[in-house]
Amino acid sequence: KTDEAKRRCQAIRKYMWSDKRQFFTDYDFIQKKPTDRVTLAGLFPLWLDVSTEDQVKHVAEQTESLFLYDGGLVTTIAKQSSQQWDYPNGWAPLQFIAYRSLLRYPQYEKLAQTIRQRWMNLNERVFAETGKMMEKYDVVNIDKLASGGEYQVQEGFGWTNGVYLEMLHDYRSEIHSLT
Repeated sequence: KTDEAKRRCQAIRKYMWSDKRQFFTDYDFIQKKPTDRVTLAGLFPLWLDVSTEDQVKHVAEQTESLFLYDGGLVTTIAKQSSQQWDYPNGWAPLQFIAYRSLLRYPQYEKLAQTIRQRWMNLNERVFAETGKMMEKYDVVNIDKLASGGEYQVQEGFGWTNGVYLEMLHDYRSEIHSLT
């Protein structure tokens, strides 16, 4: 890594890691400390390979215990919100970041595969019922369509299609490697 890259890694570890939450969070530059809000964005340091082994362990454990539901991962754990990105909704880009981040670490491959399978199953179920891929999904109440936010849920969304196809490619590659 270049010196600049090393400094960025150190800065992310210093300013974005919350010892209290044992998770990467946003940094409040006014209060000069990490926020207390835990979201799937905390997996980006794993995806970028800037986290320590201990940080990876804590983030993986919390991803499984706090974020993982029957339909995949909730974006946030805050249950008192009407914001479209928040609980109980899951979004394709963050499913993909979490899945690929954890896949980088052999000890969390099974968790990554579980996330992938739950997300794909939900996408397939909703598509079978509606004939459409959606912008977001309710990953907690998988028998309901997603809701909440500033506008109605969008249909036929490109990032959902792309993430599904990438996950399907990975799944098929795994199956092929077993034969």
